[in-house]
Formats: sequence, structure tokens, C-alpha cells
Amino acid sequence: MSDINWTEKVNPLIYRIQRQDKYALNTLYELVHCRLFSIILRIVKNHQESEDILQEVFIKVWGQANKYSGTGSAWGWLCVLTRNTALDRIRSLGTHPQISLSDDDKLYLGQLFNEHSLTQECSLTTHSLDKCINSLKSQARNSILMSFIYGYSHAELANELSVPLGTAKAWIRRGLKELKQCLAA
Repeated sequence: MSDINWTEKVNPLIYRIQRQDKYALNTLYELVHCRLFSIILRIVKNHQESEDILQEVFIKVWGQANKYSGTGSAWGWLCVLTRNTALDRIRSLGTHPQISLSDDDKLYLGQLFNEHSLTQECSLTTHSLDKCINSLKSQARNSILMSFIYGYSHAELANELSVPLGTAKAWIRRGLKELKQCLAA
């Protein structure tokens, strides 16, 4: 399924969930759970904890769907909700995500999963995401991961990478554009 068709399905589902449509929540889960689980697992690096957080995310989606105003994409709203829920869990446990910025340290989400518990659909989604993230230049890849996955603000990112704020923002912007193109292919 192309990302265009996929995005077109997510937005209306959120609107239906705002009207307490349980079928829409189930449909949304089937459509996005693999991608959201990948985001969570990349942050917490624990399969069982990631499953618990995914459940918490969907409870929040059900209870907080009215907070989605329609500005921006529903997928973006889901990603932020998911990332924040995972980061909140890490903070509550008193731990911090492990970040590796080595150019030689390629990211393979499939290695983080318990391979026996993956559906074929999740495995394909994970492989596509790995391929696209790893195709980015290291500056863009690291900037995106640090910002969107590990919760760095743009200012913290610029400081951590010892670059001007505008440079850090440009790396993210270019990387997201390339990532979107790769995932749509």
C-alpha cells in the first residue's frame, strides 16, 4: 500500500474515532500498529514494554482523539502521541534511550523484534523503514532519530551535534523529504 493511500485512510479514521466509533479504532489499529510499534521499540528497546506502550497509545487515541484539530496530518499527530508516550514511560522508569550515532552502526528494527512474534506485514513495514532510514546521509539520519525518536528539541540537537540551529533544522527538513520519497516508492 502506498503512503498516499495509507494517509488518506488515517485522517478519516481519526475523525470517526472522535465520534466514538469503535470500529474505526479497530481499523486504525490494523492500519498503523506495526509502524507505531516500530517507533516505540526504537525508543524503549524492549519488546514487552513496547507492547504495553502500544496499548497505552491506543487507549489515549480513544480518549484524546478530540485533541486532533485537523491541522497537520493525523499520522503526524499519532507519531507525536506515540513518541511522547514512549518517552514518558522511559522517564517514569528513570532510564534514558540509548543513542548510537556511529556511521557504521546501521539501524535494523527487525533485530530488535522477537522475530517469532512479527506478522509478515509488520516484518515488511520494519524492513522498508530500515531501508529508508539507512539510505539517508548520516547527518540527516542522526538528526531525525535524535529529534523524532529520542525527543531532542532543535536547540538540543544543534548543541549535541555542535552545529548552528539552522543547520540542524535543514538536516531534519531534507532528511524528512528524502524519507517520505523513499517510503512512497
